[in-house]
Amino acid sequence: MENVLHLDLHALIPRFAPLRLRDPARLARLVASIEQKGQLIPVVAVPAAGTAGQWVLIDGYRRREALQRLGEDRIWVDVWARSVDEALLASLARGPDRAWEAIEEAALIAELSSRHSLQAIARELGRDVSWVSRRLNLIKALPEDLLDAVRTGRIPLWAATRILTPLARANAAHARTLLAQLEQQPLSTRELGRLYEQYRQASKVQRRRLVENPALFRKALDSRDQATADKRLAAGPEGVWYNKDLRVVSAIIERLLGQVPTLFAPIQEVAERERLLKAFAAATAQFQRLERALAESASHDR
Repeated sequence: MENVLHLDLHALIPRFAPLRLRDPARLARLVASIEQKGQLIPVVAVPAAGTAGQWVLIDGYRRREALQRLGEDRIWVDVWARSVDEALLASLARGPDRAWEAIEEAALIAELSSRHSLQAIARELGRDVSWVSRRLNLIKALPEDLLDAVRTGRIPLWAATRILTPLARANAAHARTLLAQLEQQPLSTRELGRLYEQYRQASKVQRRRLVENPALFRKALDSRDQATADKRLAAGPEGVWYNKDLRVVSAIIERLLGQVPTLFAPIQEVAERERLLKAFAAATAQFQRLERALAESASHDR
């Protein structure tokens, strides 16, 4: 720590608050902790250029909000004798008192990239330029309304980047409709992934129905999963043996048979052929174990 001061809360300028993620559950835990133990870790700030008695908050936005919730007027601050950009780069390089979320790193890098080259940012962070560029692309790929939903904790980053962003590129209206529905009736990550797969294969009419009523899709999934579970229960392990597992094995063997002419052609490298045969020998050993187990079981029935 460079210079820890006990300052008035209103002396801190939360310039980067819009770039940070909100997490109500974590905030509630922090409020409870500070109420019981006090502020254990100072926030980080730097002097505001040209403004006496004001400091720009670099790290510690959640601690500041927790203290505000508790009605506190003062806050412990580690004041760095650096410029805002120098402090941002140092904070990103060392990591804050909690791990940065990828979207937060991306937002701060986007802020810095308006004044510094990606090469300079990468050098200061101890990263390569491709890493910095990937982080920057992460935030550029998200439409502003989806980005706001992520920052305010209304939707997970995974859902925004893997589902809603590609959906927005294909059909912005559908993405916004689905976002509005998810805020009212959230889906699990697995359910949302399955909905997106169904959307990709559906007709235009079906797609509209999916985004307008994802809860109905979840009910259909639950019903289908329950029906599958009921069938498995009725069939027992015997049904899984011959209706699923052995059929899967048979299908794999058929695929392997079709690959033999290509994988074991005369032009195949000797080392690669040996590697393939070694893998085949290991699989054969497993089949031999299964055969012995079946033989032993049959002998016990006599």
